[in-house]
Amino acid sequence: MATEELTGEVASVVFVNAATGFGVVELAASIHDGPRASGPLAGLVPGQAVRLLGHWTEHARYGPTFEAVAYEHARPRSAEGLVAFLSSERFPGVGETLAARIVTRFGLDVGAVIAAEPGRLAEVKGVSAALAEAIGDAWREAGALAALLAELTAAGLSAAAAQAVHRHFGDEAGSVIDANPYAVLAVRGVRWAAAESLARSAGVDRLDKRRLVAGAVTAQQQVRQRGGHMATATADLVIEARRLLSVDAADARRSLDLAEEAGELAFDDALWWLRGDLLAERGVADEIARLLAARSRLPRVVRDHQPAEELTAEQRAAVAAALQRPVSVLTGGPGTGKTRTVTSIVTACEAHDLQVALCAPTGRAAKRMEELTGHGATTVHRLLEARGRPGAGFSFGYGALRRLPHDVVVADEWSMADTRLAWALLQAVADGSHLLLVGDADQLPSVGAGAVLRDLLAVDALAATRLTHVHRQAAASRIVTLAHQINAGAVPPLSGRDNDVFVVAEQPLRIAQRVAEIVAVRAPDFYGCAPTDVQVLAPMYRGPAGVDAVNQELKQRLNPTADRRGVDGFHEGDRVVQTRNDPELDVANGDVGEVVATDAVARTLEVAFPHGGVSYPADRTADLALGWCLTVHKAQGAEWPVVVLICDPTHRTMLTRDLVYTAVTRARLGLLLVGDAKLVEAAAGRAGSGARLRRTRLAQRLAAAVKPDEAVAEIP
Repeated sequence: MATEELTGEVASVVFVNAATGFGVVELAASIHDGPRASGPLAGLVPGQAVRLLGHWTEHARYGPTFEAVAYEHARPRSAEGLVAFLSSERFPGVGETLAARIVTRFGLDVGAVIAAEPGRLAEVKGVSAALAEAIGDAWREAGALAALLAELTAAGLSAAAAQAVHRHFGDEAGSVIDANPYAVLAVRGVRWAAAESLARSAGVDRLDKRRLVAGAVTAQQQVRQRGGHMATATADLVIEARRLLSVDAADARRSLDLAEEAGELAFDDALWWLRGDLLAERGVADEIARLLAARSRLPRVVRDHQPAEELTAEQRAAVAAALQRPVSVLTGGPGTGKTRTVTSIVTACEAHDLQVALCAPTGRAAKRMEELTGHGATTVHRLLEARGRPGAGFSFGYGALRRLPHDVVVADEWSMADTRLAWALLQAVADGSHLLLVGDADQLPSVGAGAVLRDLLAVDALAATRLTHVHRQAAASRIVTLAHQINAGAVPPLSGRDNDVFVVAEQPLRIAQRVAEIVAVRAPDFYGCAPTDVQVLAPMYRGPAGVDAVNQELKQRLNPTADRRGVDGFHEGDRVVQTRNDPELDVANGDVGEVVATDAVARTLEVAFPHGGVSYPADRTADLALGWCLTVHKAQGAEWPVVVLICDPTHRTMLTRDLVYTAVTRARLGLLLVGDAKLVEAAAGRAGSGARLRRTRLAQRLAAAVKPDEAVAEIP
C-alpha cells in the first residue's frame, strides 16, 4: 500500500492511551472537513501542526479516517493554532496570554527562532531565560519524538515496535540510538535486520565495535533460542557470529572477546554464556544449597507425619521426602498419582495451620492444579508479585530481600520452568521453608533456556521420587496406556476406535476442514460437550494443517467474521491465547481466553480469561494469537476434556517422542488422532533432542554445592 500524507493542525484530541502512545485526533485540514487520524499520535496536542504519513481508510461510523504510522512537525498554519499549542500542557509555565505574546513577537516562524536562537524568547515580556530554555527543550522534544518514529519506521520497524523503543528509552531514545543504533535490540519485537538498517543509516562500519558486540550477543541469543542451551562452545558461537555479521572467523572470534569486555557475554567452564544466564545457573545452585543448609521451620509433628496407608510405597516416600527435606523433587507419568501425592502433602500441612503456596509456570497449569487439588494455585510470576521492566524482564516483589511467608511451596509442571524462572522462585523461598518441585521429566522441556528438572533429577544429593506405578483406574484409559507406550518407544498399530482414543484417517489437504467439523459438531455431539472443551494441537505453525491454517479454518466455522470490523484480525467471540508473560496486564504465557469486546477506533480488545477480564491496548494485541489450535509447546501444563492431535506427514520432523507424549497427556476424556496415525508410532521411536541434549552445567554446580551429609538417595 502506497504511503500517503496529510498535513493539518490538531483541532482536538479524541482519545489517548499514554501507556501505548496510541491516539485519535481531529484535524483542521484543507481536505476532508475535520478528518480523524489515528495511530502513534498520543503526544499531539491542540494547535500542533503536523504532517502525517500513512493511508486513508473508511470507518463505518466516523467516515474517512487517516491511519498514521508516523508524523513530523510542520510549519504552523495559523496564529490561533500556534497559541493553542504553546499554551498546552506540553509547555509548563506558558499560559494563553504569554503564548499570544510570543506569537505576536515572532509570528509563525517561532520554530525557526527556537532552532537557531532559543534565548531570544526572553525578549518577550514575562519569559525568563530559564523559561525560554524550557520552551526550547519542549519544542525540540516534540520534534524529536516525531523524528524518532519516522526514522524507526523507515528502518523497517512497525509503528508499535517504534513506540516500544520510545517507551523503553524515553526522551533519551534519540541520543541513545545515535550513540549506538544496536541498542534497539534490547526492545522486544526489534530484529537484527532493523538494527542493521539503523546502523547503516548512521554510517556504522561493519567492523565497528558496537556492531561486533551486538552480533556476538545476538548470535548467542539465537543459539539459545533454537536449542534451549544455556551455553555455547567457542567454535559453534564463532560460526553463528560469522554468519550473522558476514565477517571472517578472526573478526567473529574477536566479537566474542569484545562482548565479554563489555559485560554482555561471559566465558566460564570453557563455554560462552549470556551473563544473565550464567548468574541464574549459579544462583539456582547457591539457593538450593542455602535451603538445604537451613533448619526446617516445619514442626516435628508435621515432619513425622505418617502418610495414609492407601497411598503406594512410592507416594508415601514422596510425602515423607517433602515434609522432611527442605528441597525435594517428585516426577512421574500420567496415572501414577502425582496429584494425589501433592494433595496428601497439602492436607498434612494445613491440618497444622501451615501456610502452603501452590504455583506453576503458566496460568493454565496453575488453574489445572487448583482444580485437581482443590487448593488455590497461581502462576509463579503472580506468586512473586512480578512487575515488568521494559527491556529488562521482570522485577519481583518477593526475592532475596523479601522472602515468601509460606512454610511450604509446591511448584507443579516444573519441566516447563527455565533456569531464570527457577532462580527467581528459589530466591524467594525463605530459610527453613520447604520446596517441592513436581513435574513429568518425559515431557517437552521449557521454552526458555535450561533443563532444570532434568538436572535436578541427575543429582544424587537431592531427595527425588519417581512414581512408576500406574493406578488401576488410570490404567483403564487408553490415553494413559498410549502415553506410556509412547514413552517406552513402542506403540502398536493404531486404527479406528480404541476405548477413548480415536484414529481419524484423512488426507493432508483436508485435515483442516475435517478438524473443523470435529470441533464444531462431531466431538460435542459424542461427548456432550461444548466446542470450547475441545482443543486442537499441531506440531508446527506453517503448512495447510499447521496451527495458523487450522485456526483460520476454525474461525470461519466457529466465529465467522461476516461484515464485522475487528482489531488486528481479532473479533468478538474469538478464542485467543497469550504468547508471553505480561505482569502489567496480569496475563501469563499460555493463558487461553475469549474476546468479549472490541474498539476498532482505539484498537483495543477486552478478553475474558479464567482469572478475569483483561483490557488489551493497541500495542499489546500483538501478544495474542488465535487459540482454537495451539502448538504442543503452548499447550503444555494444560488439560482439556477432548484433544485433537494433528498428524500431518509434513510435520514428520517435529513429531518426536517427547512432543507426542506431551500432546497425548493433555487429553482427559478423549483423544482424536487426525491424519496419519502411523506418525505417532514412528514418533515413539524418535527420541528427539528435548532436554536430553541441552547444554547446561547446573547438575555439576549442584553436585559441588550440596554437601554429602545432606544427601538422600533417590527412591527407585
